[in-house]
Amino acid sequence: MLAAPARFATEELLKLAIETVESAGFLPVIPAGITSRDGQFGGTDEHRAACLNQGFGDPEIRAIWVLRGGYGCGRILPLLDAEAFRRDPKWIVGFSDITALHAWADRQGVASLHAPMAGTYAMTEKAHREEIWSLLKADHSRDGVPVIGGNLSVLYSLLGTPYFPNVSGCWLLLEDLDEFLYHIDRMFLALRLAGVFEKVHGLLLGSFSDLQDNTIACGQATDNPFGQDIKAMVAEHFPSEKQVEWGLPIGHGRKNRPVVLGSAWPTFAG
Repeated sequence: MLAAPARFATEELLKLAIETVESAGFLPVIPAGITSRDGQFGGTDEHRAACLNQGFGDPEIRAIWVLRGGYGCGRILPLLDAEAFRRDPKWIVGFSDITALHAWADRQGVASLHAPMAGTYAMTEKAHREEIWSLLKADHSRDGVPVIGGNLSVLYSLLGTPYFPNVSGCWLLLEDLDEFLYHIDRMFLALRLAGVFEKVHGLLLGSFSDLQDNTIACGQATDNPFGQDIKAMVAEHFPSEKQVEWGLPIGHGRKNRPVVLGSAWPTFAG
């Protein structure tokens, strides 16, 4: 099933998504009102949640592929039918703002797929696009250290809520886009103060794209650079005895390899 639980989807994007799903050998299911719009959202919170709940309750639907990210998934978490989802789990497929849905699925004990959305599919490397469909059909072992996480900003927004994922003993995957360096530091600090970093097995870092600083080059009135890059922040906030994997091909860019969340960490190769 296709879904727009965050930003609204256009008819053009919907058409492209339908063609992509069909070419991959799957049957697209289109919920009513999928191109609805309420401000920047794909319809009201109630409408977007109802579309997902429709998929959760339909035994014929085995995966829900999100059309766009942006912002909005966190708003609908209290409206989702957790009982139906647990009774008949579906793959939730997407990334970025969809991290909120991944975290929610983890709280239900269900694995999900951190992967390109319909809106980013065409720009993603071919090998990473094709891996989505093979992973949906594969058997997944729970052996090994599971991966949890996704977009840093979204995870930060879930701190202190019932929807923050269970990170204990897991690899914590993090990526982000278009953030100021000081805000990245603020989010790392919050995770450290909340005890998140003490609970995890290790850190998996994808791309941190288009980062900004308090400088004239980034549109500020004066130069007041933060003074630390991502590596310096991790060194300051993350326990030195724990493993950190850098530069994984995951995030807001051409390289966005699918990762099963809540299952064994796959081998990452370029």
